Order: sequence, then structure tokens, then C-alpha cells
Amino acid sequence: MLDIKTRILTAMAWGEPDRIPLTVYDWMLPRGMTERHLRAAGVGLVVRLPGHRVQHREVEIVSQEYHESGRRLIRRTIRTPVGEVWQVLEPDPAYETSNWIHEHFIKRPDDYRVLEFYYRDMVFHDNFQAIREAQRRVGADGIVLVRIAKSPVQEMLYQMMGLEQFAFDYQEQRDLFDSLHATMVKRYEELYEFAAESPAEILQLGDNIYSDVVGRERFQRYLMPEYAKITARIKGTGKLLAVHMDGNLKSLQADIAAARFDIVEAITPPPMGDVSLREARACWPAKALWINFTSPMHLEPPEVIEAHTRALVAEAGTKRGFGVSVTEDAPVAALEKSLAVIARVLQDY
Repeated sequence: MLDIKTRILTAMAWGEPDRIPLTVYDWMLPRGMTERHLRAAGVGLVVRLPGHRVQHREVEIVSQEYHESGRRLIRRTIRTPVGEVWQVLEPDPAYETSNWIHEHFIKRPDDYRVLEFYYRDMVFHDNFQAIREAQRRVGADGIVLVRIAKSPVQEMLYQMMGLEQFAFDYQEQRDLFDSLHATMVKRYEELYEFAAESPAEILQLGDNIYSDVVGRERFQRYLMPEYAKITARIKGTGKLLAVHMDGNLKSLQADIAAARFDIVEAITPPPMGDVSLREARACWPAKALWINFTSPMHLEPPEVIEAHTRALVAEAGTKRGFGVSVTEDAPVAALEKSLAVIARVLQDY
């Protein structure tokens, strides 16, 4: 019987694992007796760490916590010699590992030059010691991914602008938009080097692709070139590139097929997503699918979870190039119940 790490790597590289790997982002499953039983049943942990660390020379980043209407908020300010920008965050109360952004950094044209200075001011160092230590601790019970970042245009959308500002500036401030993007692209080449040289076997871009927002034009112009750069850099190293694509993907099916990367990670079956596993296998025969288990199913009775798991396995068709994971928040008690059912079904298969 393969250990969990070998099972993941075998499946993602199109080998023949002994069973379909089942994983969960490590922070979603609190340590304890149930977690120990689940790991013994074959549930693997996925730990994500950056391949780099960041220092600044002239930029100062200040976080101020306060409360408003009973909510805990954080105002994060980037101060530079050419001005400052700020965002307002609300920590996610479920896990407190992510934040809801209520106000984004870019609100006016002058904010672009501040963020360009912010990226030019960065000094990168490797994070290899932390990655090796995480690999030592996880051992064969899971895998440590290098999470490079979001691709530049996705970072602009999610972290800097939000959808409305992004849409407006893409049409009305394209010179500023593309100038910031070009600055980020240049700096990201250094991040790709650190990721490629890291001890991790799988690299991840956390792009959170949603086709209705990205659109074919931006996918082809801004995203496909970044995927190609990383794939070219890791050619011959044995490393694999995964892209986190957890939204609707139907209108991008042809472009995803043509894009140069190895694993469609976090693709979520209907009714959350709009591409079935059968369609994904047909459209992307060269790409492994490391799916996010259909989130609403965690709340269903065990017999419904079992039937749904068996249906997904049937659609996948083979253990090669296929894995099941949990990448989206779910209530812990529900997640513990559903993972036990999924693990049993995959063991039977």
C-alpha cells in the first residue's frame, strides 16, 4: 500500500495509485481524535507555503485593529515615499485564516504609483528552510505545496481593486492598469525562480479562476503567458504546476485545454461549478483533476454523500490523474462526517 504522499504524487503524475487520494487543506481539520482516525483512514493533509519571503527597503506596512458595529476590522496601510494606500479587512470568523476585504487598496489613479513603488521596493529571499521543516513534520501523511501567489492580474482583481474598480479601470484606465501589471510580472519572475528551486514537488498558483469574471480575453492575454513561463522553468525538474480554479469554467474550456500547466486544482463539480468531471476529462485529457469535493454535500446524510462520491468516481473514469480534496470552508462537524464516508468509498474503489 502506498503512503499518502506517494499516492498524491503518483495520481497527479498520471501513474496508477493504489487508490484515489483524498486530501484536505490542513487548517480546515482541527487536531484531535476524529482527525487522527480520518488520517488513519487515508485522509492526507495539504500544507501550502510560499517559496519566498519578502522584505522592504523603504515601504512600511501598518495594521490597525478596531471594532465597528460589533465587528472586528483591520485597516492595513502601505506607506511609501510617493504616498500611501489602505484596505479594510474583516477576519473570517469561521477559521480566521482568511479575510473579507471591505475596502481595497486602489480607489483613485494616484494609488497605482504607490503600488508600483511597493512592488519595486520588495526584496525576496528563499523560504526553503520553512518548507523543509513542514515536509519533515508532515512526512508521508500529506504534501507540502509551494503556493507561489495569485497571478498578477488575479492579485489585482482580488486584493487591490475588487470587481467594480477592476472592471472600470480595465476599460477607462488601461494605461495605469497595464503599467502596474507589467511591474508585477517583472517581479514575479523572481518568485517563479524561488518556486522552481524549492524542495516542493507541486507548485500552486492560487488564481481562484471564475470564467464569468476573467473572460477569455484576459485569460489569454494575462494568465496563459504566466502559466507558460512557470511550466517552461520547471521543465525537466519533475515538478508539477497546479492552478486553483474553483469557479465556473465552461466558457474557458478551450483556453484551459491550451494553457500550459499540469493540474486543474479545486475544480468543483455542479451544482457549484458548471463543468462536470465527465466534461473536464473530455476537454482536458492531458490535465490531472484534483477536485474540491462538492461543498453542499458535506451537509447531506451519509447515504447521499456516498452516492455522490461514487458518481464522481464513475465520471472520473480512472484513478490516474485524479484526486479528491476539500479546499472550501465547511462546518467542522459536517466535514468530519463527510470525510469518513468519502474515505470509505475511495478505499472500496
